[in-house]
Amino acid sequence: MNSSDITLSALEADPDPILARLRSEAPVSFVEALDMWLVTKWDDVVRMEENPELFTAATEPSFLARALGQNMLTCDPPKHTALRKAFQPPFLSSGRSGPFVAEELPVLADSILDDLDPAGFDLMTAYAEPLSAGALAIVLGLDQHGFDRMWSWCEGLCADIANFDNDPEITQLAETTKAELGAAIKDRISQARGNDDAAIARFVQAGATAEQVVNNVRLMISGGINEPRDGIGLVTWVLLSQPDLKQRIDAEPAKLRRLIEEVMRVFSPVGTVTRQTTTDVTLSGVTIPKGHLVAGVLRSINLDEDRWSDPLTINLDRREGGHAAFALGAHRCLGEWLGRQEIKVGVERLFARFPDLQLDPSAGAVELSGFEFRGPRSVPVIA
Repeated sequence: MNSSDITLSALEADPDPILARLRSEAPVSFVEALDMWLVTKWDDVVRMEENPELFTAATEPSFLARALGQNMLTCDPPKHTALRKAFQPPFLSSGRSGPFVAEELPVLADSILDDLDPAGFDLMTAYAEPLSAGALAIVLGLDQHGFDRMWSWCEGLCADIANFDNDPEITQLAETTKAELGAAIKDRISQARGNDDAAIARFVQAGATAEQVVNNVRLMISGGINEPRDGIGLVTWVLLSQPDLKQRIDAEPAKLRRLIEEVMRVFSPVGTVTRQTTTDVTLSGVTIPKGHLVAGVLRSINLDEDRWSDPLTINLDRREGGHAAFALGAHRCLGEWLGRQEIKVGVERLFARFPDLQLDPSAGAVELSGFEFRGPRSVPVIA
């Protein structure tokens, strides 16, 4: 495969055929359209993540730093380790997220469902989006700004993170978003008190500086809304379009957790992790020169034929190890527990309210789009 023929528009439209050919023919390839190397096999990306001295997260340039400011994903241990220690506790079941999931998340889901018209609604914009934005807003302590604003902040930041073409209009939108969100976070920091259990207050209590809190909360919003949103949409779409899986879940509700893992593996809403070589490094027989940007393609390694049997099939009985939809190693998503719970509770409450939910037959096929962030933009349903 000639990687020089790969275009960003083709990756945005449907990366899977391109990534499958790369895995087979050129698993480590320089892609001119992205000005970086794509690494598409599981073992190679694992090697990247296990060797930060060879593949540093402190890249220059950095799409993440440009969109968010320096954060825990733009540095390596031990600096990263200290930041993770300060920021992870509220997102564990033992922190703020635990009681939120048990007591508040079902209520939030039901309140959104109350406003939906059973005659027809878009699952993504009417339910998955406000639920994921609202959940993170409450846990962080930013719910005073409303769920719509949280989502608009997420959109602005994500657009620049995926701005491989360096479109100046997108960058300008992100700069405006970054400034507005930064002001909101600083204001919330100033309100923090000793008995405040919101995550932002806990970050301050853990000793994080205001700059560290601002930049890393931007990071949490860019990933902590997008992925559970797409997860809710994808799991629901899969259940509605594959009756055999729906029947299995109806008969064995505990299998919903397994379904979520398989859907996240197969569709991988977050596409890549970016590193930079600190020296010449050889992967799969290909030498990547020092100083080059390297993207480990999570979407590709989750479908690696050498790791997964029949990788495109959602198999509720699969026992082939963990996937990389929430990344790997030290930089694994610190909010993955909360994200999984949002998907699970979101889907459970949706079908409890609308047991006869179906895809709108007049709306046409559901389409996925995006490379760095990929999911269904619209899932029209009727109840």
